[in-house]
Parts: sequence; C-alpha cells; structure tokens
Amino acid sequence: MNTVALAATSILVATAPSQDQGTVPAGDQQVVGGTVVIEPGPAGNEINPTARPVVLTVPLLDGEQLLGDVTVTLDPGGRASFSAQRLLSLLEGRLRPELLAALRDALSGRGRIGKTELDAAGIALRYNPQSLEMEMTVAAVSRGSTALTLAGDQPRTGISYVAPARLSGYLNVRGSFDWIQQGEGSGFAAPLFYLDGATRLGDLVLEAEANWQPGGAAPSFQRRGSRLVYDDRANLARWSAGDLLTLSRGFQSAPEIAGFSVSRLYSLLEPQTIIRPRGNRSFRVDRRSMVEVRVNDQFVRRLELDPGSYDLKDFPFTQGSNDVQLIVTDDAGQTETLNFDIFLDQAQLASGLSEFGLYAGVLTTPGRRGPIYSDNPAITGFYRRGLGDRLTLGVNAQGDRYGWMAGGEAVIATPFGSLAGFGSASRIKGYGNGWAGIVSFQRTIARASGRADALSFSLEARSRAFGPIGTRRPFNPYDLIAGIGYTSALSETVYAGADARYSRGRDGEPDVRSLRGTLGWRVNPLLNFTGDASYERDARGQRVAVFLSLTYRLSARSNLRTDYDSRFNRARLAYQSYGGSGTGAYNLSAELERSDIGAGALVNATYFGNRAELGFSHYGTFERDLGRSLGQRTSLRFGTAIAAADGAFTIGRPVQDAFAIVEAHPSLRGADVLIDPSGASSAASTGALGTAMQPSIGSYAERTIYVTAPDAPLSAELGEGSFRLLPPYRAGYRLRVGSDYNISVVGRLLSAGGEPIRLVSGSATEVAHPEREPVMLFTNADGRFGATGLAPGKWRITMNDADKTSFTIDIPEKSEGTLTLGDTRSASPEGPSPQ
Repeated sequence: MNTVALAATSILVATAPSQDQGTVPAGDQQVVGGTVVIEPGPAGNEINPTARPVVLTVPLLDGEQLLGDVTVTLDPGGRASFSAQRLLSLLEGRLRPELLAALRDALSGRGRIGKTELDAAGIALRYNPQSLEMEMTVAAVSRGSTALTLAGDQPRTGISYVAPARLSGYLNVRGSFDWIQQGEGSGFAAPLFYLDGATRLGDLVLEAEANWQPGGAAPSFQRRGSRLVYDDRANLARWSAGDLLTLSRGFQSAPEIAGFSVSRLYSLLEPQTIIRPRGNRSFRVDRRSMVEVRVNDQFVRRLELDPGSYDLKDFPFTQGSNDVQLIVTDDAGQTETLNFDIFLDQAQLASGLSEFGLYAGVLTTPGRRGPIYSDNPAITGFYRRGLGDRLTLGVNAQGDRYGWMAGGEAVIATPFGSLAGFGSASRIKGYGNGWAGIVSFQRTIARASGRADALSFSLEARSRAFGPIGTRRPFNPYDLIAGIGYTSALSETVYAGADARYSRGRDGEPDVRSLRGTLGWRVNPLLNFTGDASYERDARGQRVAVFLSLTYRLSARSNLRTDYDSRFNRARLAYQSYGGSGTGAYNLSAELERSDIGAGALVNATYFGNRAELGFSHYGTFERDLGRSLGQRTSLRFGTAIAAADGAFTIGRPVQDAFAIVEAHPSLRGADVLIDPSGASSAASTGALGTAMQPSIGSYAERTIYVTAPDAPLSAELGEGSFRLLPPYRAGYRLRVGSDYNISVVGRLLSAGGEPIRLVSGSATEVAHPEREPVMLFTNADGRFGATGLAPGKWRITMNDADKTSFTIDIPEKSEGTLTLGDTRSASPEGPSPQ
C-alpha cells in the first residue's frame, strides 16, 4: 500500500501533538496528490514513531460527540489518512447542505477534496495520539440547523431499533370470584372472566374482547367486539374493519358501528408528536454553551449545546401568554439572554397538521351472545386542521336512516385569550330540525411573581328538537347554559377560585343557579387543606353546602385523608399506601364512610407478581353510625396473560398494548434474567420458565428495555444490556439475553516468514456467517492480540497492514471463557498456516 499518496477518494490529514494539542494553522496545509496534507508542527512527528505505516480503526469526534469509526493510516512522516467518502457520510446532517454539496462536487469532479474546499467548509481535522481519536472542528456558521425539542421528542434519524416479531399475540385473562356473605343473592356468585387479546402478523392486527361466565344465568360466552387493524405509517392513518371503536367531536354521539373506518389521531399513531402549535424560534451559539430555558420564569430544562444554529420548538406550553427566556452561557463564561413571547392554546393543532376520523357501516347493539347487527346504515366522521398557529378549523357530520347532524368548530388564539366554538344542526325523524352551539373563552394571566390566574367562560344553547344520531326522542330541558370561573394562586401555599353557573329551563323546567367558592392551603409539607362552599337554587329550593378535606402525608408512599360534605352530612376517613413498582409492588387502601343515609367500609389490596396481578376487596354496608350490618361482599381478583412471539412463549401480567418476551440463552446456565431492574425489584424475571415479559409498552413511542443477569457465569455474554424499541400497534418482541458469542481469544499473530504483525488493527469474521458484524482487534509491538465476542466455529482474521495479512482459526465446540491460541502464522503460498 502506498502510504504517501493515497487514492483519489481519500483525505490525508496529520497534526503534531503539541503541548496544547491545538489545531495546526491552516497555513501549514498543502494539497498533494489529490489529498489534503497537514504537515507536522514544531513538535515533530509523534503520532507514529515507527519506520513503517500503522493502520488503526479510531473514533471520529465532533467536539465531544462520537460520529463513528474511521480506518486511519498513520504515515511515518507524521500524516494521517482516511476515506473522504466516510467523512462525507458522517457529515450528513451536520454540515450546511450547500457546503456538503460543494465537497461532494469537488470529490466527484476532481477526484479529491483540497485545502480550499475544506477551508471554505470551515472544517479542521487532527489525530490525537494520546486518546487514539480523530478530532474534528466545524465552524458554527458552517453547521446545519439542528431542531431541538424541549418535550423530549428528539429526531430518530440514524437510530437502530430491534425489529418486532413477524408473528406475535397475547391473551389477557382477568377473573373475579365473589362471595356474598349477606345481602341479595347470598353465597358464591358465578365466576366472571374478562378476555381480550390480539394477534399481529406482519403489519396486520386482529384484536377482540369477550366475557365468559360459566354457570351464570346468561349464556356463558359473550363476544364484545373484534376487528382488523392496519396502520399506514407512511400516511399516518389507521384502517379498521369489524366492530369499530368510534370517536366523536363537538355535539356528535359515538355510536356503535360495525363496518370500516379510517382515522388519524396523533395520540394513537404519533404520541411523541406535540400536535399543538409550536413556538418556532432560531438562534445560534458560536461556542459550546449551556442554555437554561425558562417559561413564565419557571425553570423548564437545561441543555448543553455544541456550536451551531438551532431551531427551538416543542415547549411544554400552558394555555395563555408564555414568556419564554433563554439564558445562554458559553464555555468562556459569557452570558446572553434571549426573550420570546408566545401565546398558544392546547386545543389547537399546529399549522399544517390535521386529524380526522371516518366510520361507516351498520349500527349495532349489545346482545346476550355478542353484538347484534342491524339493517340501519350509519356514518359518522370529523376533520380538523391547523390553518395557522392561531387558527384551527374543523367540520363533523353523522347520520342514519332516522336522522342526521352536521357541524363545525373553530379555535382562535388571540393576545387576550383562546376563543373556541362549536355549532351544529340536526334533523330527527318525526321531530324536525334542531340546532345547538357553544362558545368558550379561556385566558391565563401570568403575574410577575411567577404565579398565574385563569379565567374561563362558556355559553351553550340548544333548540328543543336538537339531537345527534341514535336519538329517537330529543330531550333538551334547558335552552341556555352559561358558566364563568376564575382561579388564582394567592401565594406559594394558597390558591382560591370562584365559579358561577346558570341554566334557563324550557317547557316548565325550573331555572338552575349555582355559585361556588374554592380554597386550597398547603399548611405544611405534610398537611394539605381544600374546601369549598356552594349555593344552589333549583326545583327543590335553595341549598347552601360546604365540603372540607384534609390530607396528611404519612410517608412518601402513604397518606391519610378525611372529608366532610354537608349535603348528606357525610364524613369519610381513607387510608392509601403503595409499595414500589414492578414485581412485588402493591396498592392498599381502606375507607370508612357514614352519612344520614347509611354507612360503609371498604378494604382493597392489589399485589403485582411476576406472572399475575392478584387482588382482594371487601365491602360492607351498615345502618347509620355503623349500626346493624346490611350487606357484606368479598371479592378475589386476578389478571394474567399468555403471550407468544416468533416461537417464544411466556406467562406474565396483563398486556396493555405492545409487549416484549425476554428469554435466557442456555449459556447463562439457568441464571435469572431481570427486566428493567430498579433497586431490589424489577419489572419481571425469567425464573423457572426461562422467559419473562415486559407487558407495559406503548405503541409508536420509543422504549428501552434494560436487562441484567447478576448470577450469570462470568464468561457469559449479555450484549449491551439493553434493547431499543419503537413498537408498532400491539407488537410483540422476542429478545434473547446471552449468546454463543461469549468466547475470548488471545494469541500472537506472525507473518508467513515468522515476523510478528506489529501495531496493526484488524477484524475477525465468522466464516459460516459473513453477514455478522466483524470483531475488531489490535496487535501490540510483539504481535499479541485479544478478541472478545467469538463463538465456536471457523473464523478468518484479516489485518489492515499493507499486505492484508490473513489467518484462519478454529474455536472448538463447548469452548468457554478465554481460549489461548499461542503463535498463529499467516497462510504461506504453499498452503494453510500451521497453528
């Protein structure tokens, strides 16, 4: 290999490791043979004191951030070289697009990237021999704009996720066993089981729900619903067929429909996307800086940023006017403050975003054995779109053979507050046309103290004949309903509020008026008080009522609460405690209540095991003042799940959405694998089954599953100890902890002539599985090397020296721990190498 002038698609850089390790001035650079050469500085050549080129695989750093590995040749003259194509690929997204394009043009047009192009791009490179790293400096003005998200929604470009199982499924079983000691139907009630599950094949999901009550009066099995679901991620739409789960907007009803639907709801398909309008502001830092973000003078987040341009977005906005402040302190201690004022409303959609739902089919009603499908066709749907950061508009409609309803909505953000409105018209067979409308106003008033007040107002009106589909006989006893409310944080420990409501009756229905005042007081860190007083006037006359509540925190995990409500002379004493999370966690509560109409006592406990959730509750009713017993009922509950993913099987707690099965590799020799360990507990453990399940994974939200096996053999290979997931809807994962690749190999590599292969990097590739990532290795001055993460079988070692020297080694079956090879000679021209 020619170490002085490399191929035309390479960059050659070199630096002298001077005492301050600063960047060599650009004036020392020369263009030689289609490469960029930086001559050694005054300290001379210290990066390669040998008389021959040295090839290493080293990390390339942009400031403190690792971009990737590069294979570098260290020239005896003090220069370092690596692939220009590799550099350009690592600069993707970090350099301004026009500068990156200019470098690509130079490489393709002239076959080289010269000093002029690198200077123009604001790039400096140096090799650090102390840390064995290639360091890069990019001028702030040359960097591409990076989007920051203060809500934690960082871009997912370049992140590698574990693929979900091709075929997976689960069945949740929740059961209840009741013993009625006293009261109607005393004795043991027929057990009741609630079933729900899903099967995912590729991108298609079949899900269903049912009830099963053997021995009951009704049919033992009742199907509640089932449907096929397909998520079109490219167009962010969910398609469903079967018993639909309809959603509504405004005055719409949510009818039970069997048929087809298509919808886009960001909370389901893109939960990490903040759909509210976002304050988009840009700023630039010229030096590495610490940026403190404050909203309404409240600390939100602290960021450490490299030099470059940034778009600041996705604030955790509250309704009302937001005073946003950025305090930028660079690494030299200089501070700059940037101020933005942004008013937004949480009910809005960001500009250009849209949500919709369309559901069509026939109406259904619950039957004894399952849904009963009618011959009444129905359709319902809505569409909303953000037309700007201050305006969101929407329409909705629905209808069946007995009537229809259609309407619109608008949300407008103004400097004075948020104004929203819905309006609808309807027609019901036999009752004619109707209409309804509602207007609401909300304003948050920030104060200099950092606290805020909130004002809200709403006005709703309905005609006598108005109603959504499913309404056979409209009933609208009030033609006008108005309400207003105001809350204020009076101090750090006290808040107060007041609200009023008025409903004007029609057709002889009396008017209703109410007033209420609320006060909250944090007496001390352990004691909180809340109370309100209200006045009501309706057909029953006038009433004044008082509600008082005291909560005392016994510990970080338990509290005691007492309430009093004058409306029924009701008093209540409650205790609540919870312990931990994951396996071994529990919830415990007890409650005692008495009033003028009777008394009751309740005890409830839930334990979260590795394979199931177990619950107990007892409820008793008594005469007033805990007199004679009127009824006693005890319930035992459980919840468990059976799950499978690509051949792996397990039992665990009920699945919420997506799930992951973790299985222990035989090399762990039966050691328990813990999922998401936390202190003395974990989310689940493999135990005797050898498999465990993490049942609480949300779809389309990034999740990292952490695993550990404290009792595994020292030679066991656990991998990185974590799995990064981005689960689709109802997805299952099969995650294996441990592998056959747990063997370490040490030895010495010799050339065909018996000379040690000194100071050269290389890689070991499994002959039977060349598609696997190679294992990197490096020889010392005596040719000795070590490599970890190998498995039994034949391996080919290829070194990065000038001759690309290669070796073949065999690792015997049932090898464990560290295997010592001794001297291994390169293959000679006459045949294979001796070992």
